[in-house]
Amino acid sequence: MKKLAWLAVSLFLLIISPSASNAAGVKTYNNPVQVLVYKGTSLTVAVEGNYQIVNKETLTITPLPSGTSLTFGSSSSTVFVTYNGKTDFSSTGFTIQETIGTAPLSLVKVNRTRYRGSVDIRLQSNALYAVNILDMEDYLKGVVPSEMPASWPLEALKAQAIAARNYAYKHKTSLTTNPNTQTYKGFDGESPRSNAAVDATRGLYLKYNGSVVETYYHSTSGGKTANVSDVWNSSQTSYPYLASVDDPYESSPYSRWSFTFSPTVLLRSFGFTDPSVVLYDVSIAKTGANGEVGAVTIETSAGEKTVKGNETTIRKLFPLDGNQFYGILPSNWFDIQVQKNGPSVSIQTASGNIAASSLSSYSVQTGSGTVSLAGVEGIKVQTTDGIAPLSASPSGVRSITVTGKGWGHRIGMSQYGAKAFAERGWTAEQILQHYFRGAEVSFE
Repeated sequence: MKKLAWLAVSLFLLIISPSASNAAGVKTYNNPVQVLVYKGTSLTVAVEGNYQIVNKETLTITPLPSGTSLTFGSSSSTVFVTYNGKTDFSSTGFTIQETIGTAPLSLVKVNRTRYRGSVDIRLQSNALYAVNILDMEDYLKGVVPSEMPASWPLEALKAQAIAARNYAYKHKTSLTTNPNTQTYKGFDGESPRSNAAVDATRGLYLKYNGSVVETYYHSTSGGKTANVSDVWNSSQTSYPYLASVDDPYESSPYSRWSFTFSPTVLLRSFGFTDPSVVLYDVSIAKTGANGEVGAVTIETSAGEKTVKGNETTIRKLFPLDGNQFYGILPSNWFDIQVQKNGPSVSIQTASGNIAASSLSSYSVQTGSGTVSLAGVEGIKVQTTDGIAPLSASPSGVRSITVTGKGWGHRIGMSQYGAKAFAERGWTAEQILQHYFRGAEVSFE
């Protein structure tokens, strides 16, 4: 889960107070959140239970019998909807409102996924946006089992529910369905066990000095969470509760990992597309308290280049095939090993070890006298791999192996760590207070 900002969607007034004579009583939400559930060119919507549709331009309100299917599209600057044999148009879009009625449960299906609450449909930047508007607690029921397996211990699920509630509280109008904010699969993603965890923590938040705080979480810390200042370049004093802590019991398939990359992949990440460019070396700068990497430098036949940045920037330098780890390195806590073509030869000088390829200004004593290394091609040296000729050109890199720990930004709560603590009898409150030092759980 990471931050993603998009244009806030204002709650349409008719959601609160319908003004047409044929409007049913509108269901209101005590603590509403808004979730972008679709962006595209067209969509289908079906309702189950108590709903009505509002044309936001004409303020026309039409009841929707349960089972009604609607198709939305756009033309120029107008949204149109077709249902029950008729078509309606609106320059400002439509709202599918949940109403008070006899059905015990009302659901609105957007394409293939069912959601609780209402849906606002509008045209924005030449695309149709469908925004699910619902109560915070109902939203969390679609989040918790999407972020943490519902089979995990109840106290871990409760800790996840509180952390997710905090995040939603801080980002009420900019939520999406993907991990850029919090993974949300609506009603179809719910589970009785995780619903029980949400209900058991209803209204509970994590606070620091009396204020609701940002409760970031991630899959796996690798044994130690990160300081927010080390991976996001944020002010540590502004977020004292997002500090590195030990994760002693975490047991995750992602605690340790290793990937090998070709020179071509790394050169491309650094913007070198000319196939004639040779990669000579790769080095990293560990700027974090635990050894998190804050910069990567490559030496090439076209020059040297360094990329610095937060954890996302560094992880993207090492792209992975397919959707594994979302296509980037699992974390920025890693070491590298560079394998080069041919034997790696260095010579001890008064200044330390120097690569043989960099010795053109030096001379060595041989059986035939002092020889300048300006023409190193004619000189051979004994190495552990045998007698090797020196070369004036650096050896090219054959491959780069990256070995690291954890999955995610590693800030705040480790989900696998929370599971391990819960298995040892820790409560949700104890788990959260371990990962967010100085914070306390209480009602808003």
